Amino acid sequence: MNRRALLIFTLTLGLSLLAPMASAGESPEAFIKERQAKLASLLKGKGNDAKVAAIFDEMLDYETLGKASLGKHWDERSAKEREEFQTVLKRLVRNAYRKNLKKTLDYDISYKGETKAKSGVLVRTVATSRANKREEPVAIDYLVHKVNGKLRVYDISTEGSSLTRNYKNQFNRVIKKKGFAELMKRMKTKLDKEEA
Repeated sequence: MNRRALLIFTLTLGLSLLAPMASAGESPEAFIKERQAKLASLLKGKGNDAKVAAIFDEMLDYETLGKASLGKHWDERSAKEREEFQTVLKRLVRNAYRKNLKKTLDYDISYKGETKAKSGVLVRTVATSRANKREEPVAIDYLVHKVNGKLRVYDISTEGSSLTRNYKNQFNRVIKKKGFAELMKRMKTKLDKEEA
């Protein structure tokens, strides 16, 4: 993943997931917008890792992300395997977020409205670099739905590239060639290197 792609990936994760829970009547667009403001506030301080991680976990729908990422392989997994997969996936996403979050501070976000999606609502945004005016703006779309009456982000598309679809393609290739156990081994190895 090149530097710009990594930055965009971090931006798409960080902007949508960093604030207290939305009120019952809050629109999906307001939900995303409020989290962006909270992100900026948290990044100005120090020692916010635990707060950020807790909020991040509250905002992302890991169950839907996990199911979409494994696709047809989800149904083949035992409850124990699913739980283990979700736990490792969550930590990998968290680590990517923590490592690169501060690189997203020089972006302005404009909101382009909401449209109905197959499941939930699509919130369209465009991220523009303040530091480099020549850099092309980046389209970032957030798929938001309700889980137990609360808004959750369950997928993020950057320039049309879906986070869950990318995971699904990668995971499917490994499972087809080497099996689910190998996928978990690779994910854990990556996690161990990141947390060493």
